[in-house]
Amino acid sequence: MKATMKGEFRKLFTVRSTYILIILAALLIVLVNFYFEGYRGITGSPASILSPDALKEIINNSAGLIAIFIAIIAILFIGHEYRYNTIMYTLISNTHRARVLLAKVFTVAVFSFITGLILTLFAIGCYFVGLELRGASLPPQNLDELYQFGKLTAYFVGYGLIGLLISTLLRSVIAAIAVFLIAPATIEPLASIPLKENAVYLPFSSLDNILNIGIIKSDVSPATSILVVGAYLLVGFVIAYLLFLRRDAN
Repeated sequence: MKATMKGEFRKLFTVRSTYILIILAALLIVLVNFYFEGYRGITGSPASILSPDALKEIINNSAGLIAIFIAIIAILFIGHEYRYNTIMYTLISNTHRARVLLAKVFTVAVFSFITGLILTLFAIGCYFVGLELRGASLPPQNLDELYQFGKLTAYFVGYGLIGLLISTLLRSVIAAIAVFLIAPATIEPLASIPLKENAVYLPFSSLDNILNIGIIKSDVSPATSILVVGAYLLVGFVIAYLLFLRRDAN
């Protein structure tokens, strides 16, 4: 199992797309947090007007951007294996498919957690550099660091795993990215019409409700949303495993 996990981490960090997407995320963070929010302060957000919720705004907005890139990296992580047919070598080297899938889940979860937190700290740093160049300073902030850390961890890992799940089920990079982009922007808002207040329990709405940054606002607690996301992932990966066990690898 240890060798399998090492192999999965090696796959993740030996493809250019991982680094390209991380760099793109970092560049967007610099543009938004350093320039618009910190240095210019022209967005009108709590961060740009230096309110007591400025840091929370920076963290939550940056997390929403970072999570998209993390999920796409997770989609490409297994999607490329099917696209280039290297999944056959993975399954030949380890005939226990449950271990293979578990190793992929563990790899994506760890990567999502570490990468998400590093980029979030980078976003905060960019914001403070912008403030320094503007000659501005923040008032005391309304931020519970430990509570925010826990929510960010669940948020990043949740997005990474949902990207992996979609790609595992569809086995197509294009289809998985299309579903990932269309579902939260189109499908869930349409589904919210008949579901009304229960729409907050939809997968992506539950994810975004962890940080209260979704389109659908609700009084549902972040802890409840984390449990809902966990239930979706559990059921989804059980189905993914059964399909992974029975379908052809190519």
